[in-house]
Amino acid sequence: MSRHGETVFLRPKAQALLSHLLQNTGRVVSKSELLDAVWPEVTVTEDSLTQCVRELRKALGDEAQTLVRTVSRRGYMLAVASGPDIATDAPVVAVLRFGHATGDPTDAAIADGIAEDILNGLGRFRSVTVLARNTSFAESAEARQGWQTLGNKFGAAYFVDGDIKRFSGIFHIGVRLTEASRGVQLWSDRYQAQDTEIFSVQNEIAYRIVSRLVSRLEDARLQWTSSKPTDSLAAYELVLRGTAALRGYRPQDNEDARMLFEAAVEKDPNYGVAQSYLALSRVINGGYAMASTEVLAGALDLALKGVTLAPEEPRCHRILAIVRLYLRQHAAAEQHVRRSLDLNPYDADTICQMGYLLTLRGRPLDGLAWMDRAVRLNPIHPDWYHLDRSMALYSIGEYRSAATELERVPLLGPGARVRLAVIYAQMGELELARQHLGVAVAAGFSPLDYVKNGLAFEHAADIEHVVEGVTKACAEAERSHMSSSATG
Repeated sequence: MSRHGETVFLRPKAQALLSHLLQNTGRVVSKSELLDAVWPEVTVTEDSLTQCVRELRKALGDEAQTLVRTVSRRGYMLAVASGPDIATDAPVVAVLRFGHATGDPTDAAIADGIAEDILNGLGRFRSVTVLARNTSFAESAEARQGWQTLGNKFGAAYFVDGDIKRFSGIFHIGVRLTEASRGVQLWSDRYQAQDTEIFSVQNEIAYRIVSRLVSRLEDARLQWTSSKPTDSLAAYELVLRGTAALRGYRPQDNEDARMLFEAAVEKDPNYGVAQSYLALSRVINGGYAMASTEVLAGALDLALKGVTLAPEEPRCHRILAIVRLYLRQHAAAEQHVRRSLDLNPYDADTICQMGYLLTLRGRPLDGLAWMDRAVRLNPIHPDWYHLDRSMALYSIGEYRSAATELERVPLLGPGARVRLAVIYAQMGELELARQHLGVAVAAGFSPLDYVKNGLAFEHAADIEHVVEGVTKACAEAERSHMSSSATG
């Protein structure tokens, strides 16, 4: 082995330890697995492993234990994260929520949908980085405090904003591209479109914006793919309303979304995005990873149909990846997440999903690197980012940070309560673990069933790590119950 150009001698056992950790970079390797790998067919104590780890750290110059990390009560991890393999030096563009004049909720949904489609279209160009919807839509053009201030707030170099009006079935769309640092409008135009002509207009707007941007950059090569979404404006509106419902937090929102997507598919059975979102809504209503085999099989058929109908639509690949993940088809799920990122490399939600997928595949350190990238693109992100980061942090034994992430979620469902109970139990804060577990149980939730079947880990050791925590929490709950009964 060499370090800083100098040869460093390692004894055979330390070399074997390093080799096995390298083969499992980013994954927590249990002590028993390391003992079997380094001392096959020989019985030694954990002291031998501890001494071997100490020797390896000394050879690596890892006195701070940041490279070979000890994961409490689990084992060791070689902490070399590969991180996201996407560009980071492209100029940042933010698409603001479009204004609309009528006050009609349907027109509001159309205005948001057009802006979001332009955002997604821009994201397919590798020459620009596009801020996520949650972040850029948080500020409308009317509420801006000045382009430079807004640019500093979002870290954006350029802004796209616009307005939409609809009269007698005809859309009137105004779009502007502004350079944040000088507040100079680089380009503007107005469009008219009737009914489904709106889709070709969206593509043209995105292309012209990027063409104007890349003319200011050294690399002017454009890669553009588009797909006609539907021939039915009614189906398009139904999908917009369905995706808006999926972002809600009321108990009925997910069911409302499912019915809207079903109506969209009925309007246009060849609308791939509608087929994909219907698959997603059925999985969500079925309980995510705890959905029945029948629900997941039906969702897979829909998601495959969505990809077949819209092979260049990144959202379809992303949703297919979710369904395959819950079917425990981990390698296929990762393939489709990567395909989604090939089509739109700057979609923050897909980047965060990649982080969660890698965590469930036993690579939490890589997963955290992807999630950090997603947060940079989408600072005002949805709450599920915290849930995903918490799982990655738990997997590497950073229990306090994992609890902090979960506690940022304003509305904790039974599953999140169980996760918090598991984390607090691992920290030895058993009373807090008991309280959170009690809330989940009172809601008719089975904690043990959830951690065994509701978290789609690829490796048994990761499932056992969560089961260990819930077992501790359940034991504390039982002890407290018996104590109360005896007192009573």
